[in-house]
Amino acid sequence: MDKMLERRMLLRGAGVAGASLVGVTAVGPATASEPSHGGGHDGRDLLGAWRVTHTDDPPGGDTGVAIVAFAAGGVLSLEEIPDGTLGLGAWRCSGDGFRARFFESAPAQGSNPGAVIDIRVSGAVHGSHVAGRYRGTVRSASDDSVLTRFTGTFHGHRLQV
Repeated sequence: MDKMLERRMLLRGAGVAGASLVGVTAVGPATASEPSHGGGHDGRDLLGAWRVTHTDDPPGGDTGVAIVAFAAGGVLSLEEIPDGTLGLGAWRCSGDGFRARFFESAPAQGSNPGAVIDIRVSGAVHGSHVAGRYRGTVRSASDDSVLTRFTGTFHGHRLQV
């Protein structure tokens, strides 16, 4: 089954953050008592859009680029470039950094049922730069079995208008 789903196809969006963004607990949206920003202690530094380069740890070592947006209320969205893979999820502040969780999907092809990719991220903002680690799990869309797991790092910079 591992040959039916090429790792590159399954993981092309796995970075950011993500982000490829990781090693964390489940993330929920920010509340009124918890600022809906991310980075630093209150997260204001994270709001906005970032161009992020993510690299899977060996043996894979795949590298990709994504545009990641952190919105008020704890909403995270991303798009891998240039292939257009989309991801949606949530983020929150955590100590001096942030944590996030988002999902991507790999479409079914032929007898391959496709996959759902669950990516967890932890990172920090330093001025106009962001960096951290991520961990992902690729599951079969047909029976939720784990197809593979991966980890990696990411770094990026804030997009300016």
